[in-house]
Order: sequence, then structure tokens, then C-alpha cells
Amino acid sequence: MAILIQFLASGMLVFPGTPAAAAGQSAPVTIEVMNPRSDLEPPPVIAPSPRVKELAGKKVGIYWLGKAGGDNFFDAFEKVLKEKHPTVTTVRYRGPLDIGDKMAAQVAKEVDTLVYGVGD
Repeated sequence: MAILIQFLASGMLVFPGTPAAAAGQSAPVTIEVMNPRSDLEPPPVIAPSPRVKELAGKKVGIYWLGKAGGDNFFDAFEKVLKEKHPTVTTVRYRGPLDIGDKMAAQVAKEVDTLVYGVGD
């Protein structure tokens, strides 16, 4: 997004090397101010999937991006999950922060719900 600002340059605002500076006169000056955030269209908004109402008998995916200590957290999470819901089965996944379309499609086919952990 560019905003054009026009004004008459006074003698103090005349830039060296411009025709107005050489003639000692004021001349119209145009300054283009750019938005540093650009004017890109925002990505489409995708609503999250509905929550699973009951975990009994469900398959829960656990996605971890490999951040240090996450394995300890997810081990404890899985233990508590299975204590509270003994019929739950879990599937572990590991990959980059951006799960990607291919991995997302695979996970969607294999589990009923997913716990996604990033860290920090």
C-alpha cells in the first residue's frame, strides 16, 4: 500500500541536485510512503474440527516437533490419558513445526483426534 504525500518544499526542504535547488525556488515534491507490512491478502481462515465428545475407545494422535523435554511431557501425558481413559490407544508422530498437507492427511486417516505440541 503506497500513500502519496504532496507538499510545497520550502527553501529548507529542497533537495540538493534538484532543479528547484539549482534555481533557488520551491517546487512541488511528491513523497511515496510505503507500508512495511505490505498489502498482502490474509490467508483463508479454516475453522478447527469439532471436539471429540468422548475419548472412550478413540485413537489419539500425539504430534511432537522434537523440542527438548517434549518427550518427557508426552510420556507423562500419555500415562495420565490412559489412566483416565483405559480404552484409548495412542499413536505418536514426530515432525517439523509445519505438519504439512501430506502428514495432516495421513494423521486424519489414522486417528480420531490429535494433541499437537510445540514447546516454549
